[in-house]
Amino acid sequence: MQGFFVFLCDQGVLAQSPIQLPRHQILVPTRLPRPMAETEVVAFFRGIDTLEDRTIFLLMLRCGLRVSAVSHVRWAAIDMAQGTLRVNTRKGQVDRVVSLSPDVATALRQWHGLQRTAADYVFPSRMRRKGGLPLGARQIRNRMLRYLPLAGSTKRYGPHALRHTFATQLLNAGASLEVVKELMGHRSFQMTLRSTQLYDRTKRAQYDHAMAQVEQQQGLQRR
Repeated sequence: MQGFFVFLCDQGVLAQSPIQLPRHQILVPTRLPRPMAETEVVAFFRGIDTLEDRTIFLLMLRCGLRVSAVSHVRWAAIDMAQGTLRVNTRKGQVDRVVSLSPDVATALRQWHGLQRTAADYVFPSRMRRKGGLPLGARQIRNRMLRYLPLAGSTKRYGPHALRHTFATQLLNAGASLEVVKELMGHRSFQMTLRSTQLYDRTKRAQYDHAMAQVEQQQGLQRR
């Protein structure tokens, strides 16, 4: 609406836009991220019955990749010697370079060994009419929805929940917000904060540690 009124002002139809910011600004409530609990993650991976699917979801959980990035990852972007994966943007430019955890590297090697023919994409589509194209993001989502009930989960998590879980686990393991931001490929710290949650035990541990230092510096004693 604001853009429409600005257009009318430019055309001389209105002298001034009736929308005045910030008085007429609409505040949209922030949606909290939905990372999976640790027990849910363990149960989810126990139910996965194929190496391909395990590799797909490990890339999201360990590297923080979006489902679209996993779908289009190429073997040429993986450096096994360095243990890194180059994540490219839709325009083919390098977005960021992420590290491969040992379990991801092992899964990738095993999956590469099972492929009979040399493929460009790590996860090529099995449909003949899509020969040479990657596995679709919708197919990956459907696979996750199939595994969740097998894990006993009643929640409808999407693949993006694994990306949130990646960021949350890193932050609670002691990684700095700046490192998490770079690994997630975010442009701002605000985006990173929306993708993470601090566990109660993490908040308690950091509170106790900080308060112990405060009490020691103040030197307050009971009378």
